Amino acid sequence: MCTILKNISGETALELLDSYSIPLEAPIQLSKLLQNIGVSTLGIDFSDIEAKANYDRGAILGAAISKGENLTIFYRKQDTENRQRFTIAHELAHCCLHTENLQQNHIELRDNTFPKTEKEKAADIFAGELLIPEPLLKEIYSKFYLPSLKTLAKIFHVSTNVMAARLDDLSMPYFKDAELTFY
Repeated sequence: MCTILKNISGETALELLDSYSIPLEAPIQLSKLLQNIGVSTLGIDFSDIEAKANYDRGAILGAAISKGENLTIFYRKQDTENRQRFTIAHELAHCCLHTENLQQNHIELRDNTFPKTEKEKAADIFAGELLIPEPLLKEIYSKFYLPSLKTLAKIFHVSTNVMAARLDDLSMPYFKDAELTFY
């Protein structure tokens, strides 16, 4: 198993941030975390792979590949920055959570098939915890009377779907901006 994977195996999102000296400031410095860990990232177009593997176009969202002592996370280069951040965090989650899969040459593929497996759900939760750490979210949340979903998502550089899932997971109320009406 690659040394990078050994070092992060079993870590929680908060432990990763602490172990690799990432401050609890929004937005989380994901690129600095990856640099400190030693993980490379690369945005690519998966369409050739999807065609050869008989996947629907746009089905592959990301992949983590370890070879020798190197670990690279691939993401769709045409995605929004928020989607790229989430995909990268999700792939990193697999590298921390699913040690039973981690071998010398390991490939972890993220696709958008439904329903999601338990491993995919766990990686989504971990990614949310990494990009939106609970202590930081509570600190920022406390500055609002009732925060807007879009405002919090913008602060953390995540999509409103990711922010809604995190807030729901922590039972923290919020208002959806679409619910506002002006007369």
